[in-house]
Amino acid sequence: MVQHYVKVTKETLPSLTKGLKKVANQLLVDPMIFAVQPAKRVGEIIGVSETMVIRFCNQIGYTGFSDLQKEVRHHLLTLNQQDSSDEELGHIQHDIFSNMKKDLGHIRNSIEGMDVNSLYKAVDLIVKSEKVLIVGYYHSFTFAHWLSFNLNYVLGNAILYRSENDAGLLDLLPKNSSIVIFSFFRYAIDTIRLAEEAKERGLKVITITDSWVSPVAEKADLVISLSINESKTFINKGPVTISLINAILSEIMKRVESRGKIQANQKYYIKDGES
Repeated sequence: MVQHYVKVTKETLPSLTKGLKKVANQLLVDPMIFAVQPAKRVGEIIGVSETMVIRFCNQIGYTGFSDLQKEVRHHLLTLNQQDSSDEELGHIQHDIFSNMKKDLGHIRNSIEGMDVNSLYKAVDLIVKSEKVLIVGYYHSFTFAHWLSFNLNYVLGNAILYRSENDAGLLDLLPKNSSIVIFSFFRYAIDTIRLAEEAKERGLKVITITDSWVSPVAEKADLVISLSINESKTFINKGPVTISLINAILSEIMKRVESRGKIQANQKYYIKDGES
């Protein structure tokens, strides 16, 4: 169940100032610091004033920081009790599985902190677009490749952006096109420039990122922000991001199947029962 503070934070986010958005993003990504630290220390961690933290609490409907802190503590205590009673994974003690168990926690946190309306809007936009340009620099190229390959299998409308030979590609896109940009810390400057150029040309920009205040978020029409505490550790983003992509693809597939639409490129695969 989505907690009240998560719900109201997501609902209020679009109308917040940049400073208040920093506080909101930190609450969604790492509520633990709000549970254990005083308002002044929370502000120091985020890089804003104590007053800004308290203003944020008021903005989302709480009488003060202690009011919000009480709810966050209760929520995290409940989560800990659920985790400790998880019989399905309790018997798995091998160290090699420890990160996989952490991944499950990251996915749960992202589900709670995610704006489901943005997900459905992203799916609508991708399905209705004549072409979808998918962009990811450096380590984010992995995510871009996974989405573009599978989206082409389902819809056949994806283009994977390759920076070394795709300069000027935005000029060649049909008017009814969109662009999906993966952008994670450390944010590639070329990604931000590409988002700016896409907006100038009237293309709809979807960004999948790790913060509501990441540089590319300001240029996007739709922001899908993942909640990952270790925001500087790429390995923690991988499973959560792939899981999110698969959720988007699954929803797209449902819509395509309901239309009876089959892409021609599926004929290149071996069907069940064929040899």
